[in-house]
Amino acid sequence: MKVRTLAERGGSPFRPETNAVAGRFTEGGGAPFDVRYPATGEVLVTLREATDAECDHALAVARHAFDRGDWRKRKGWERAGVLEKAAHLTLARMEDLARMIVLDNGKTLPEARIDVLAASFSLKTFARYAAGEANPSPAPDGSLMKVVVREPVGVVAGLTPYNAPFPFAALKAAPALAAGNSIVLKPSERAPLLAAEFARILYEAGLPEGALSLLHGGAAVAARLAGDPRVDMITMTGGTAAGAAIMRLAAPTIKNLLLELGGKSAHIILEDADLELAVRAAAAGMFRNSGQRCFSGSRLLVQSSVAGRVEEELCALAESLVLGDPFEETTEIGAMIDDRAVEGAVDFVARARAEGLEVGAGGTRVDALNPGSFFRPTVLLGGNASCGAAQEELFGPVTTVIRVQGVEEAVEVANDTKYGLGGGVWSRDISKAMEVALRVRTGTMWVNTYGAISGDMPFGGYSQSGLGREGGQQGYEAYTEPKSILIETNPGASAPLFRNRKS
Repeated sequence: MKVRTLAERGGSPFRPETNAVAGRFTEGGGAPFDVRYPATGEVLVTLREATDAECDHALAVARHAFDRGDWRKRKGWERAGVLEKAAHLTLARMEDLARMIVLDNGKTLPEARIDVLAASFSLKTFARYAAGEANPSPAPDGSLMKVVVREPVGVVAGLTPYNAPFPFAALKAAPALAAGNSIVLKPSERAPLLAAEFARILYEAGLPEGALSLLHGGAAVAARLAGDPRVDMITMTGGTAAGAAIMRLAAPTIKNLLLELGGKSAHIILEDADLELAVRAAAAGMFRNSGQRCFSGSRLLVQSSVAGRVEEELCALAESLVLGDPFEETTEIGAMIDDRAVEGAVDFVARARAEGLEVGAGGTRVDALNPGSFFRPTVLLGGNASCGAAQEELFGPVTTVIRVQGVEEAVEVANDTKYGLGGGVWSRDISKAMEVALRVRTGTMWVNTYGAISGDMPFGGYSQSGLGREGGQQGYEAYTEPKSILIETNPGASAPLFRNRKS
């Protein structure tokens, strides 16, 4: 299938003025970098990194705005109103934003529409918390009244990934703003363009200009934000190595951290599963968004008694998936983010072959779609718990099948990893499936489904998959500091005093 060029689509809708500070959109003053359409390799726009001076200005604006209270001192229902309006504006631009996402990221148009819905849902969800949903205060203790309030952390630096640039901007900014913080966003330089659209929507909805800033650049800009003492909290979604680097930068000033990092999730299919549905879920759970999802089921653990059938059907399904123009409704798999990602997948498969694994499906770049960044959905067979293909994260459409004898081995293999982000299990016996779900050490487990994300539930990982949780009440509270206030209605009654002292 031919992929239509930018010229055939009417050109690029993006412009270089995408750094936003104090409500003004400007072009950065640093080194230039090209942003390309992943499906054709064409340049969408050339941006410039933020300079140290521009980073300093953005942080000064954010700090001043927070300390002055332009946003923080607004009533919760007022903050909620701005977020609700932003949610409605987002939905009103559904098709426009979805098409921009395809150009920026390369995913299919249906997947891009889901991203827009997810961003709108985040704004609506955290608007509810801004409006006053919170845990009740502890019960009184005699004459001692107890009040727990949650105050905003301060200035937040939000570092977002390339695989879902629009919803991750919302997932970082919505709870931060709901709680009354100021936030400076730094999107991945590999898909940076939708953050500016998100900022424009929030400004249009009535957000004070100092409450949200946007800077572009790579690791140097991220490090500049993470190490600055004016930043009180860092929230990041990205790789585990990048998370460790952020922790080191944050350590001198003991910043609050919310890190959603890498994964090598185990998707378990037991012999009593509905195998037809399980195979389809295994394919979708791995190959959607070209495998560029932190929770992708990249280790497929299949009970040996049904492994032959599962492997055969999964390989056939993988080979039949339609790759091509992400704007075409018949396309099932879009492009990877860039050639570097494709080369990483090629190298990953080569190393798996060298270990003795068999390529059951895919395993190659789609040469017919060059210069677009397309890689065929890939199934590796003959894996074991310790092989590199089962231990190393690849942000790409490659799953490794591992045969297991039963529940005990499935749980053991699932937990044999440094990660703990997602996982799934298929069985008609819900009690058995729940036993597995409870024993696998991971932040999210799906039972008889895979990859359904609900923004009103906590999401995050164990071990090297991160710190903290995003989404739901836990995701809102992560952007706050709890403060205990104890009020004695009978002064002096609840704590020992030096009563024998004479005044």
